[in-house]
Amino acid sequence: MIQTERVTSGIKGLDPLIEGGFPKGRSILVTGEPGTGKTIFALQFLADGLARGEKAIFVTADEGPLDVLEQAASMGWDFERYVETKELAILNAGTYLSSLPGAGRERQIDLQKAVSDLAAFVNQIGASRLVLDPAGPFVLLRDSAARIQDQTRLLIKLLRTSMNTTNLLTSYAVPRTGERSMHGIEEYMVAGAIVLEMIWHSEGGLGRSLIVEKMRCTNVKPTQLEFDIIKGEGLVIQPAS
Repeated sequence: MIQTERVTSGIKGLDPLIEGGFPKGRSILVTGEPGTGKTIFALQFLADGLARGEKAIFVTADEGPLDVLEQAASMGWDFERYVETKELAILNAGTYLSSLPGAGRERQIDLQKAVSDLAAFVNQIGASRLVLDPAGPFVLLRDSAARIQDQTRLLIKLLRTSMNTTNLLTSYAVPRTGERSMHGIEEYMVAGAIVLEMIWHSEGGLGRSLIVEKMRCTNVKPTQLEFDIIKGEGLVIQPAS
């Protein structure tokens, strides 16, 4: 009988809910509003792998590599030493984007070339974990929904066929609209979808919650669980009451 290999998430309290971790070699989407902890989730996923002797690549679109190192350090994770030993590469997504002439100078991307370049980095350092934070610049085009869907499908396919990494993709949710991903379609294409949300407590004040909406090859019970973000630990899921 075929058994699904698992890759630990690094999120305390999550792996027991998903039969030990993410399906190996697949892409997982983590989506949420600003401040819900998407980037910390991604950094924690890599920190877990690095601590286990795995190598990793972090592709950042919104911040520079030094900003990523600083945010990791603020959580108590020394990524700089892994960069120095070439166990971790931090890449800027802007390298793959180009402004084309024309109205608005819309940013476009040669997706196949971009993933091919990423695969070269993966093979060069032997990475087994990859993060795109966020994944939007690789598929976000001012085009029809069908075109965007095609780009998203191609991205997920290329990540799986071009490299042997387990991939974590982050995306923005749009506050107050109920839309939980960039275009409301990515969750149907990835192997797993995790939603991070801000919630109001009945006694007052805000908290953060996590929902595993989907995890292929995994028996998942839909549950909304609160979590804390703790320095030195990252996201820590609170036990279900």
